Amino acid sequence: MSIHEENEEDLFDRLPDASLLTIFDKLQDAKSLSISSSLCKRFRFLTTQTQHISLAIPSQKYHKSLPFSSTNKFIRFFLKPFQFVYRQISQWNPICMPCDNTQKKSDSYSCCTCSYASSSPTEILRNFTEIKELEIRVPSNGGGGDSDSLLKWKGEFGSQLKNCLIVGGISLSPICNNDRIDNGDAPIRELELQRMTNEDLKLRIVWIISSLIAASARHCLLEEVIKEKKLLNKVVIMDDIGQGKVCMNGEQVEEMRRDAEVFSSKMPALKVKMWYSPELELPEGGCVMKGATLVVVKPVEEWSKADDGGDLVAKGFGFAGDGKEEKVFDEVARALVKLERSYSLEMNSF
Repeated sequence: MSIHEENEEDLFDRLPDASLLTIFDKLQDAKSLSISSSLCKRFRFLTTQTQHISLAIPSQKYHKSLPFSSTNKFIRFFLKPFQFVYRQISQWNPICMPCDNTQKKSDSYSCCTCSYASSSPTEILRNFTEIKELEIRVPSNGGGGDSDSLLKWKGEFGSQLKNCLIVGGISLSPICNNDRIDNGDAPIRELELQRMTNEDLKLRIVWIISSLIAASARHCLLEEVIKEKKLLNKVVIMDDIGQGKVCMNGEQVEEMRRDAEVFSSKMPALKVKMWYSPELELPEGGCVMKGATLVVVKPVEEWSKADDGGDLVAKGFGFAGDGKEEKVFDEVARALVKLERSYSLEMNSF
């Protein structure tokens, strides 16, 4: 064998399948895995065995129209013979097809003309047969104002809602030395005397309803995926700005797979418990949150007289985002749950 032929040998082919599977598991991104599957038959076979998948669904506004979708009937007539070829090529890889050379390279989403945004997660993940852990990121609704950036929620589901924790505030600012209070329990007693106004209550109810609707919508999005992927035992679905997420462990996934058709409503009758402070100092985070609010939502039958919601708060929220942001919201929850005054309401199933 000549030196030239030896240099042309693909050393990557020497890697065992187990090593490649480890690489694909570390890669996780469904789009990248699907592109890799198009490179060779070996990759196509191995990517289907990936057990940890992360799927980011971009907003539809970033996507170009699909090929052959022109409204000009004359053009469609001449392109019709090529549609069959296009469909055959895209059967394996439903996520990404090569881009048109006329598209601008500066657009980060213009590198593909794909059905990624218009396809359901079930369709996109149809070839990944051995998924055990799945993380899905969906676009944020983009309809919130500045206050929405301080709203975080986390919901747990089985076949129905298990619990939902919501932490929110109006603004967050650094602590000034002049505002620092070192008075023992005096700040807690002072907060107990401050009541929520009607306008404050209305805003919190909007937060609760919007969070529950978003959580229910994401839960419904998972239904078909969970039915198809029998090995799935952990699911997280969140938005791209980390405002809220739905989590399901193995037991909850199995419950949904078993009882999804039994319950017509994803939200049972709920009891809501809410704590509020017009201004809450956070020494660990070095900041002050105005309009600080903690909400615990659980099915009515899950509440007991001894259950004040503190058990869920103690577990930590695990919000998406950097470590500092997560710690601030955890500190807000731990401080508010200590207040004796709380507000309760009940909601019918929906």
